[in-house]
Amino acid sequence: MTALMRSASLAHYADLAASVGLVPHEMLAAVGLPRSCLDNTELRVPAASVMRLLERSGEMSGEEAFGLRLSVTRRLSSFGLVGMLARDEPTLRQVLDTLTRYLYLHNASLTTRIHESGGVAVIEQLFLPSASAGRQSVELGVGALYHTLCLALGKDWQPRSVSFMHPAPANLSWHRSILGSNVFFSQDHNGIALSAFEMDVPLRFADPVMRQQVRRLVHDDLPARGLTFREEVERLITALLPTGRCRVDQVAMHLGVDRRTVHRRLAAHGTTFIELLDGIRLEQAQRLMGYGDRRLTDIAALLGFGSLSSFSRWRQKHPGSGS
Repeated sequence: MTALMRSASLAHYADLAASVGLVPHEMLAAVGLPRSCLDNTELRVPAASVMRLLERSGEMSGEEAFGLRLSVTRRLSSFGLVGMLARDEPTLRQVLDTLTRYLYLHNASLTTRIHESGGVAVIEQLFLPSASAGRQSVELGVGALYHTLCLALGKDWQPRSVSFMHPAPANLSWHRSILGSNVFFSQDHNGIALSAFEMDVPLRFADPVMRQQVRRLVHDDLPARGLTFREEVERLITALLPTGRCRVDQVAMHLGVDRRTVHRRLAAHGTTFIELLDGIRLEQAQRLMGYGDRRLTDIAALLGFGSLSSFSRWRQKHPGSGS
């Protein structure tokens, strides 16, 4: 199943592309996207094509912060119906819960998860492996999240940290001017950390009456969640890999089923848990090895291997996992 996203993700793309010497319509044509993407925000287009467009735009223009610069135009309204549903939630936690629950309506290749420990909350962004998200797509997503948090917590709010898995660009000026000084690269996740108490601070702009009216108007018209069982498993594998607990029983527990059900339902999709696990590990290994700044022991841990030797044995069975 092809993951789709709203063409609203390309809002202001033409202006930015032209400003760095690109011809927007030619760039779209090169990845198979129609010109109407730039005029109609409600088209459903392949997420992988949009991500290829962003990566090509960064490469051909030489602008390493292309995706991040595009993110500065993002507001809750950029999420369309999803933003409308989230706008009047009473706390940031509920805003993020609503955005996550209905994000598939805006971008079916992206999801978020929140984990809290020691008074710190980390909002992590995860892409479907099939989307092959690169630097520009990741920075657009994290940048949009950052601007959403600023809208909720105030223009002077600063995160504890903004983390990216990819290496730092040659020039950090755009990242510092947009995201502040607490930006870190070559980390084990893509996301933003903030104080846990900020998750439950009442939001000044929340309107409970409007919230009820919007939910009453749109809730019954929401389409069913568009993820297949296979895609749900892929997302869980991606999230669980760095924890070292990516096993079929753990995935089954998160899905609320037993392991036999996981095997049976994946078989109906023509695959197995091990095939999905190896495929995701292979894609991530190629990407992490390609960064060129990671130690093998760090990569092994991010891929869920308990030791470098077990990672080495796996690599011998999968020669395409990187040099």
